[in-house]
Parts: sequence; C-alpha cells; structure tokens
Amino acid sequence: MQNNRMVNDTVYGHIPYSGVEEKFLQSKIVNRLMFVSQNALAYFAFPSITTKRYIHSLGTMHVASYMFKYSLINASSKNRSKFLKDARRSIKKLIKENGLDIELKSLTIKDRTLLTFSTSFAEKENMTYLILLQALRLAGLLHDVGHLPFSHQTEYALKRLYISINKIKTPNKEQKKFLKFYRDITKNGEMVLHESVGYEYLDMLFNYEVSEQSYSSKELVKLYYLIVKNIFDDVVTEEFSYKTLHQYIASTVDADRIDYINRDMLASGYISTSADLLRITREAILIKEQKEFKLSFMTSALYDIEHLLESRFNLYKKVFFTHNISRLDTLLEKVITFLAKDYLLVVPKDKLLYQTIAMMWKFNAEKNPSKQLDIISQLDENWLISLFKKEYFKIKYQLTLTYQERYYLAAFEDILFGKNIFKANWKNLSEFYNTLGLSKEERFLFREKFGVITGEQRKRLEESLEKLREMYSKGDNYYAYSIISLSIGLDKNFLLYDGKKTVLIDEISTVRKRLKVSRANSVPFFIFSNQKKLPKEMRERLKEILFEVF
Repeated sequence: MQNNRMVNDTVYGHIPYSGVEEKFLQSKIVNRLMFVSQNALAYFAFPSITTKRYIHSLGTMHVASYMFKYSLINASSKNRSKFLKDARRSIKKLIKENGLDIELKSLTIKDRTLLTFSTSFAEKENMTYLILLQALRLAGLLHDVGHLPFSHQTEYALKRLYISINKIKTPNKEQKKFLKFYRDITKNGEMVLHESVGYEYLDMLFNYEVSEQSYSSKELVKLYYLIVKNIFDDVVTEEFSYKTLHQYIASTVDADRIDYINRDMLASGYISTSADLLRITREAILIKEQKEFKLSFMTSALYDIEHLLESRFNLYKKVFFTHNISRLDTLLEKVITFLAKDYLLVVPKDKLLYQTIAMMWKFNAEKNPSKQLDIISQLDENWLISLFKKEYFKIKYQLTLTYQERYYLAAFEDILFGKNIFKANWKNLSEFYNTLGLSKEERFLFREKFGVITGEQRKRLEESLEKLREMYSKGDNYYAYSIISLSIGLDKNFLLYDGKKTVLIDEISTVRKRLKVSRANSVPFFIFSNQKKLPKEMRERLKEILFEVF
C-alpha cells in the first residue's frame, strides 16, 4: 500500500507529490531552495514575507497539474487525441534514440498522486498523458532550481560585475576566470543566469544525484529528464512541440504566476486569506492556432484573469517596488558586488572556497560530482549572510577606515541589522516632485512619462545618476539609487477562447489600459542617503536629468 505523500501548505491546504518527486525533494540541490528566499530582503519591510523558493516550486508543480488536466478535458476530442498521439510518437522516438529499456505497450504507472490528476482518456492516451503529466510536474518543481542566494538581486549583482570587469583592458587571472564562467554559462549573456545555472543543476540532479538512489524506475526517470530538457529548451520536433508544455509554467497566465501571486500577496498581508486562483485552471483549454497547439483560457475566465494580472501588478507596485524594499535590494546588490570585486583583486590564499564569495561562480570548477554537490548544497542565504557578517566585523574593527569601507559598513548594517542608515529621500511621486521643486505645469508634463523605462533611457539615467552619486560621495555622505521600471505582465498577443474562435484579450477587456494608467504614476527612480535633505545643487541636477532623459 502506498503511503500518502504530501506537504502541508498555507495556500492549498496540502500539496501531494509522487514517488519520483520524492527522490528529488530529498536531493541536496532541491533542498537548498528551503534556504533561498523568493523575495530577497523583503522581510525587513514586510516581516511576514518569508516565502522560500522550495514551497513556491512545489506550488508551481501543483498548479501546473490542474492546468494540464483541465486544458485537455476542455479541449475538443480531436485536438486532445491529436496532441496525445503526437506526444506518444515523440516519446517513442526519444526512447529509441536514447536506447531506453521502456516498452510503452506494457508500461504501467500507478502512482496515487498522478492518478489524482488523471481522467478517463483512452488507454493509449492515458499512458501518454501520465508521462507528460509527471514530466510537466518535474519541470514545475525544478523551474527555479538555479536561483542563487537572494535570487534576482544576486543575479543582477553578478551581471553588473561581469559588465564592469569586461571593460578592463588587461584583467588579472581571477577576473579572466570569472569572465569565462559567466560567458560560458550564460552563452555570452544570451541566457538569464538563474536559468543557465539551473540547466547545470538539472543535469546533476537527473544524471547523478537522483540516479544514484536505488529504486526501480531509473529508465523512466531518464525519459522524464529528456522531456523536461525539451520543455525548458522549447524544442519543436517533427512529431511534437514541447514549447506548448512550457507555456504551462512560463506565459502570461501560468502555474508559476498563479502560485507566487497568491502566495506573496498572502504573505505580505495585502490579502488576509488565500484567493481561489485555482479557478482559472478549470478554464484552461488546449487549442490549435495556425497549426500549433497552444494553452489558452475560455472567455468565462476573463474576470479571474483580470484579477490575477491586477494582483500581480499591485504586488510589484505596492510591495516589491516600494522605497523600502528597493533600498534593501539596491544595498544587497552593492555589497555582493563589493565582496566579489574585492575577491577578484586580491584572492585570499588562506581561505577555503566556502569562505569566499567566489563559491557562487566556482561551484562548477570541481570535477568530482559528489564534492560538487556538497559545494552547491552550501549556496544558500545562511552561507551568504555568514560571509556578510565576517566582512562586516573585519571592517568594523580596523583602526582606520577609507570612505569606501565606511560606506559599505553602513550598507552592511542596514542589510544585517535593519539600521536604516540609508533612507529614501522621497517615498512617492508627490514627494519626488516636491523634492525636485517641479511646478504644476512641469508635473503635468511628466504625468504619463514614468512607469516603464526603455533600454536607452535606463542607460542614460544610470550613467547620469552614477556620476552624480560619485560627485557627492565624500566625507560622511552616503548615496545610492534605484531605477524603477514596471512591467504590466501581459503579452501583446494573449488569446482567449470563446467556444468557437480565439480572441485577443484587448478585444474584450480594458485591463491593459488600466494597468498602463496605474503604472504611469510611479516614481522613475529613488535616491537613498544618510542625509535628511539632499543638497540644493544635487536637487537641481536631478531635475535637469529628469528633463534630459524623459
């Protein structure tokens, strides 16, 4: 008799997991996500936001299961049969090309969790469905597995570090090693860091860590690995498009968003009880558009989808892009970059790898798989905070401090102890206008200019703000800044299905327009300093920058 496998959860009550998934949940690579925050240092401003990537990954897996099940139930019998038939042909080809010892005709999958999300398809269709369901669930579980400590902020810091070092004409030996790591793993910057690191971890998980554990379905797990890789790579073969499956965890309305929006809004206190966003999954439908299978939703889900998109937008605007969280994220990026640059200039000879920031980019230098797993298992926030504290006390007890050391000492105190040495010199658009002394006419001039910043605007704005920061950074004056650009999170070609044909969401909804209007009254950037009031000359220059960029 199978044991009930489930994780208790504040959003869904409980999340069941399969026997195959149990092996992944017991791995070092996945367990590391228990100590990687979903939202970096947001808990300083909203103490209840303690969501970890681990539970979000489980939630994404759970929602994806419902979405996949209902999309096929709601699909026409012709589309469903064709989709599963094409998938079966592709699976057969994967088995043959990779020499897997699997016979689809005699294969049985009786896992209780998977059968929970099953339905009454034909026998051949049902086995194909269960294989795809398990692979999709694993893709949902592992979609964030490559996140480093403090997630996106560390990713941004390492990207800035790469851009900075790449400008050096004659980099030293360690700088060259870092450049090579970043170029190799991100394919010369084409890939996002956490996704490219995730691919490395995916290979280790399937080919070493999970395969080393003794259980009876090794060949089937190899098949799941091939399918999961195809999903993440958006592979389209003659037989089947795995890109369609990727839409369940990476699109305008997907399992990833449904989970994190609900989870983070509940954790932040923005809502007091979990919203039933799973209702959206019951309106999912697999359609065929221009000879391609696509995930869509019936028009009856429109109000719930509007609510989802508005909730996501408000979560970013009213929680994650507020002055306090922006301040902490900015300082976090700065101290990570500071530690990394310091290491690359003077590599400490007396320290082991785990005692340095370099573990974040040297984890794959170790060729022994067992040792590499041990290194990866340490890449969490406990380790990074420990490094921060060691560096903080090392600086604090020096006899004399340079300006840079005093600056980062203050930054560390904000990050580690919530000292609030750096404060936002404005918290909203009204205070922003007052600080820069804009007239009524000038305010109207900028009324719909903010909210989203183009690549060229960002480049010009960052260059101007950095020059200004350097100009006034002296003595006991500390400055930092954060540029704010909000995405409305709605694909321009997002389609709904009205029972006969697909319709663009803009044909039947004004949600895009409403989000753009709301976005327009966001501040374009924050200045953080330890000064109650910015110098008059600095405020005048900020006003000039505003006119130059926008």
